Amino acid sequence: VNIIYIAPPPVCHDARLKFQKDKYKDKATGKLERTLELSGQYAKALTEVAKELELPCLDVWAKMQDSSSSTKPWQEYLSDGLHLSAAGNKFVGEALIDLIDDLLPELAVTPCTYTGNINSSSRSSISMRRIAPWHDEIDHSNPEKSFRNLSLE
Repeated sequence: VNIIYIAPPPVCHDARLKFQKDKYKDKATGKLERTLELSGQYAKALTEVAKELELPCLDVWAKMQDSSSSTKPWQEYLSDGLHLSAAGNKFVGEALIDLIDDLLPELAVTPCTYTGNINSSSRSSISMRRIAPWHDEIDHSNPEKSFRNLSLE
């Protein structure tokens, strides 16, 4: 078993308050239930625990803010000031892949040489055991056959 700690993202106060007002209208309190400071304290505590246990940690809180540029400010990685947007999920996914490649190379997935995708039958990984056929290996007219004839690599 490999464990990777993932710290929370930062909190964008303006977007969080806008979400609250949009959702609750006149019942919105106008008070933040989560803050950038509090999420930073949690991220710091989590990274310290990971270091103490000698386990890898993806510090999303710091990494997201460090990555900000004029083309993609970190606030765009959050859909409502708290939860990840599609761009935020992509950012975290790519950061997680980089961390795995660097710290857990035995789990790294080599993308398909033709498509560059990691979600097809032509991708490879040193230590990930196959337990089912890939979607592109399943005969849609007889799916059971695809599972019966599976030769596990």
